[in-house]
Amino acid sequence: MDPDLAPQYSPKERRRRLLLHAVIGTLLGAAMYWWALPRFRSFSADAACEVIFGVPGSTLLIYAAFVGVPLMAAILIVLLTARQSIETIATRRYPPPGRKVYRRIKIKKGWQAIAVALIPAMFVTYLCVISSQGMLKAAELARSTRQSAACGTAPNKQSAGDRRSSPRERR
Repeated sequence: MDPDLAPQYSPKERRRRLLLHAVIGTLLGAAMYWWALPRFRSFSADAACEVIFGVPGSTLLIYAAFVGVPLMAAILIVLLTARQSIETIATRRYPPPGRKVYRRIKIKKGWQAIAVALIPAMFVTYLCVISSQGMLKAAELARSTRQSAACGTAPNKQSAGDRRSSPRERR
């Protein structure tokens, strides 16, 4: 083996790890599709009239979209890359000693290794900036949504005894 190349997984190890990641990804995708997405749809249908801990549901949805999603992506990137980035910066070598790789990768040393290790940090910084800008936009949208929501004040709205109960009320 060339000393300038990082050690690779054997084909058997590579298949096993990729299969494990595919199974975990499929399970997470199935849980999102069959459990979380239907709950989200039923909540978002009448979110303007829902109140959770004193906060209107529409406000929660707006903040989740503009602030929560970028922050969750940043947290996920940190969880997946922080350990390797810290080891790379500490050893000034990418990939760090003892780490195997999936394909042929030339070992980078010095400032090149640090540059590779800082790429995830740049994405995290970008996502945090997007989230902070989303905070301003979400506040503006939440204010306008609160003013336009008419839950129990509209004169043409049916009374509670005349209307059909929603799926959320039947639970």
